[in-house]
Amino acid sequence: MPPPAPPTVLVPSERAVVLLSCALSALGSGLLVATHALWPDLRSRARRLLLFLSLADLLSAASYFYGVLQDFAGPSWDCVLQGALSTFANTSSFFWTVAIALYLYLSIVRAARGPRTDRLFWIFHVVSWGVPLAITVAAVALKKIGYDASDVSVGWCWIDLGAEDRVLWMLLTGKLWEMLAYVTLPLLYLLVRKHINRAGIGNTFQGGANCIMFVLCTRAVRTRLFSLCCCCCRSSQPPADSPAGPCEAPAPSKMGESQESRRTPEGLPST
Repeated sequence: MPPPAPPTVLVPSERAVVLLSCALSALGSGLLVATHALWPDLRSRARRLLLFLSLADLLSAASYFYGVLQDFAGPSWDCVLQGALSTFANTSSFFWTVAIALYLYLSIVRAARGPRTDRLFWIFHVVSWGVPLAITVAAVALKKIGYDASDVSVGWCWIDLGAEDRVLWMLLTGKLWEMLAYVTLPLLYLLVRKHINRAGIGNTFQGGANCIMFVLCTRAVRTRLFSLCCCCCRSSQPPADSPAGPCEAPAPSKMGESQESRRTPEGLPST
């Protein structure tokens, strides 16, 4: 068995940046999990997907933090364990990110609801947890995960550089899914954006449309609005010798009082 490759020397500033990044990622993921646990009214379907993504990111950040902090100098059992956990969590994170984008696309563009989304959630779980788990178990069983001398990482363990098919396993344990995510995510979000731009201009006039339908096209409401406008016009220029209020009609003459009272509908001001 060939001796392990000499480790790549890591600058302390690089380790500090990676450790800080892992800590911030773990903190953000933990806050997302905590908000989901504390406030049940926020547990929508999309936030449930975000919860599973946060769990994968939390595990990924913790495994990377341990690897950088440990600073492996050669093959060991905890190097393989750390590499397996980071491989599973990182690959699962890519799958859950694509799952969220696909769910938004189906919900907004395809208007998928009800039992269809329930079945879709089961598919998301099977793919986003099952595929990374199968890949990780296969990589560990075939002894592909191990010490990489920090040549393709920054302090943590990943694919053993002594493996002849290491490039293939690098693709299967992360890089392939990462590249597919880089292609799939912009495509899905562009389709969602295009749908919103095409279906969105009438949404900004919903209040105006409701006003036309339920106010201006309704005779009773239209009549009362006209009466209110007349009252406002009188109040702006009240007669100097009139004791009546601005919205009160002048008293009719004695001779035509009965006729005017019969002709004027009750509830409307006389003119």
